[in-house]
Amino acid sequence: MNRRRVLVTSALVTFVLVVVAAAPAGAGRATTTAPVRRVLVVSLPTVSWADVRDANLPSLRRLLAGSGIADLSTRSVASQTTPGDGYGTIGAGTRVVGVPTADGLALGPGERFGTDTAANAFERRTGRPPHGAVLALGAPEIAARNARLLFDAHPGALADALHGAGWHTAVIANADQPGPRPPSVTLHREAALGLADSTGQVDGGVVDESLLTRSPSAPFGVRTNQAAVLRAFDAVWKDRSVVLVEASDLARADAARPTLGNFARAVTREDALERADQLVGRLLQRVDPRRDAVLVVGPYHPAGHLALTVAALRAPGVEPGLLRSSTTRRAGFVQIVDVAPTVLQLAGVARPDTMEGRPMVDASAGGSFAQHISFLADANGAARFRDATLGTAAAVFVALSMFLAALTVLALATRATRVGAYLEITALALVGFLAATYLAPVLGFSARGSVAYWAFLVGTAALFGSLCIVLGRRGALVPLLLALGALVVLHVGDALSGAHLELNSVFGYTPTVGIRVAGLGNMAYSQLTAAALLLAGLVAWRWRGRGGFAVACGLLVAVLVVVAAPFWGQNFGGSLAAAPVFALALLLLSGRTPNLRTVLGLGALAVVIGVAIGFVDLARPAASRTHVGRFFEQVGNEGWHGFWLVIHRKADESLGTFGHSVWTLMTIGILLFLAFLAWATPRPLAAIEQRVPTLRAALVALLVLLVLGVALKDSGIAVPGMMLGVANAAFVYLAARFALRPHAT
Repeated sequence: MNRRRVLVTSALVTFVLVVVAAAPAGAGRATTTAPVRRVLVVSLPTVSWADVRDANLPSLRRLLAGSGIADLSTRSVASQTTPGDGYGTIGAGTRVVGVPTADGLALGPGERFGTDTAANAFERRTGRPPHGAVLALGAPEIAARNARLLFDAHPGALADALHGAGWHTAVIANADQPGPRPPSVTLHREAALGLADSTGQVDGGVVDESLLTRSPSAPFGVRTNQAAVLRAFDAVWKDRSVVLVEASDLARADAARPTLGNFARAVTREDALERADQLVGRLLQRVDPRRDAVLVVGPYHPAGHLALTVAALRAPGVEPGLLRSSTTRRAGFVQIVDVAPTVLQLAGVARPDTMEGRPMVDASAGGSFAQHISFLADANGAARFRDATLGTAAAVFVALSMFLAALTVLALATRATRVGAYLEITALALVGFLAATYLAPVLGFSARGSVAYWAFLVGTAALFGSLCIVLGRRGALVPLLLALGALVVLHVGDALSGAHLELNSVFGYTPTVGIRVAGLGNMAYSQLTAAALLLAGLVAWRWRGRGGFAVACGLLVAVLVVVAAPFWGQNFGGSLAAAPVFALALLLLSGRTPNLRTVLGLGALAVVIGVAIGFVDLARPAASRTHVGRFFEQVGNEGWHGFWLVIHRKADESLGTFGHSVWTLMTIGILLFLAFLAWATPRPLAAIEQRVPTLRAALVALLVLLVLGVALKDSGIAVPGMMLGVANAAFVYLAARFALRPHAT
């Protein structure tokens, strides 16, 4: 390897390592200064912060005003969370998939199950004599199903850890749905899975029909008997106990929604919320805030309506404000996998290595309670709007890109020079469309509606393209430089300032859908790296000689640092892909031809950077670690099994995107367009390269990045699809300017 390449490679590695090593810890405050005496987990199924804001819930609001609060992402394995998924995930501290026919089968030992007692049925199913007050008969089936998945979930891990430390567990819940005839009852006691141990048993509590009272006006003709709930609670609320109490009327109200008209649905929901508030108020009379902790969770969202639910923690040492966890790394957001580690931290019990989640911590004490509720409710609304808009936005971008490429092919084939100017401005506007999608959430279009949203995107895109043309009229490359530069500045600036534009943008992420809610998302990464490579090729020619190469080098190194840093981009797979590709691009821009030694060196560079980032992140405080540090932690604890489990899961997720994604069409279509530019007579790509010789280096590097992006990112075909979307806009502009209108200024 010659001296130039050694210097380039060393500069990349050294710069990344120095910046990463200098990262501030940024840890959140601990949730509590010492273990508490008892923990009450209040389960409010389907409740969101909009419910808290809009309904009359005085007891709940008093509790929450003195708590750390957050939006709770209930996302488990599937996007839609069932009651079994939610409670099972709480009990495991890792994503769990329930078994709908088995999740609700929790009974007291003496209850009838078929022709026998639940105790006998439990012993037949598990081979263990029952000793708990609540028996989850579906536990073996749930455990077997999750053993076949790639999440290494251990249902019951929370209760096992508590029992190992001498703590007692209890569940008080009954969301049964009696049918029109008395013998017909559908059991919905999934709440037992939240505190059942790995054998399927809960120490204490009540889940039978004694918790219900007849009420003809209520959903399914029954309501929760609050007096019975309180008697059961008093029996188990003792030192070193964790007790889960479900406001089960909320579950029945949600289950009844499809059978009710709009007015009846609203009345039923309001009644269930008010009864839940009454129950919370009566429970809190039995709780000592100086020594007890209260954790409020919404274990699953309304059926068929993907949404965020409530999470709150009141405990000694917890300041009112927003919560976060190192799983989310964003103030105001926690995940359902974080519930179990939080309970264990409150109890002073070590978190098992099998738990994916991390404890909730204080993130922000600024702002009032009303402001926090408004922020959390608005975030949920924005997330739901984004999720509903994503498919349309992706389809529109792909369709416009494909149409623009096809129109360019037709214009080149027919020498229709008059459309060249229109192609140029439309290509630039397409880049502006991407930028506009990240600016839109700031303006709150979830409240304004789809018409206003699309008007903003189209108007901003058109304005962006026009401004690039007007401001870049002094040079043929300047409009494209401005467009690509704006996209790079947008994403770099956003990553450096906390990635606020990523949250709830259509090509960003939402806590309702994805595990990632911080740092640089995969689609933004794709836009940034593709734009940076193309921009590096253009500036290397625009400012020829050492100056242009130095600017290109500085640009790519800066982008790599932002992508890789655990406190900025937090994009581990992206940094592994970008590091060798950026080095390859610089090598080609310097006029060198890579050989086998170079290729092996670039691969080693990726490994060195990946290992360095992982170990530096692992050395940070546990509350500040990103998914990279947690991955290294898992590998350290579980060895090859932990490594292969994550890689296998990521590969499955990536491959699963190929057969049913508009990005597959985009990838194929734009690759065919680039092939046309390369080989069609009279070879438009050759005409472009004649005017911008350094563009070949950027294109070669980009094609390599497409392959590595698929291999190292879990978004699959969407990564190269988005990269090619940016490249398509650039090459349409270049083809129109240099191949279709070679004499245009």
